[in-house]
Amino acid sequence: MTDLTAKRTLVKSPPELWAELSEVESLARHLGEFGVIRITRTDPQSTVAWEGEHASGTVALEESGWGTKVTLTAAVQAEEAGVEEPEALEAPAPA
Repeated sequence: MTDLTAKRTLVKSPPELWAELSEVESLARHLGEFGVIRITRTDPQSTVAWEGEHASGTVALEESGWGTKVTLTAAVQAEEAGVEEPEALEAPAPA
C-alpha cells in the first residue's frame, strides 16, 4: 500500500469547498481514478473520509488567510497479484 498526500490552498471559502466535497457525486468527479467512491465519515465543515475500489483516504479543510487549505490523503492499494511489471528495455550495444 502506498500513502500519498497533497496540500493546496485554494481561494475559496470553506463552506464553498465543503459543498463540493461532502456530496459523493461531486467528490467522485475529483477522485474518479480510484474507482467507485463512497463517503464513510464526515466531520462537518472539516473532514470527509472516503473509500474507493483502489484507495481510501480523507480530504481535510482548514481556513487559511485568503482561502482554504485542502489536504488530500490517500492510501493506494498495491497492484493485484498476477499482474507483471513490463521488462526493462536493454540499451543497444555500442557500434
